[in-house]
Amino acid sequence: MVKREIFDFANQHKSALIFAAGFATAVVGKKILESKVVKDTATDCVAGVMALKQDAEDRVSEIKEDAEAQLEEEDDEKKLIEVEDEEEEKPKKSSKKSKKSKK
Repeated sequence: MVKREIFDFANQHKSALIFAAGFATAVVGKKILESKVVKDTATDCVAGVMALKQDAEDRVSEIKEDAEAQLEEEDDEKKLIEVEDEEEEKPKKSSKKSKKSKK
């Protein structure tokens, strides 16, 4: 019978019980968040994330520098190939002139 009375009381005062449960949860949550263990753990986590971020930034900058160096090397190779092609074309042009002069 007591269970039935408790159930009826809870059913009648549902909003008040939900409010009380929320308040109790907030109080307990505040106590947990204010504890030194949680604070130290959170600090360690944030420090770890910051270290990972710095490491990632360093690696990205290294990759970027390597990519820029590789592009510069490729540009230098292309310029060298163009210069070689121009040098090869010059004698061909002169040989065409010599053929015209022979005619």
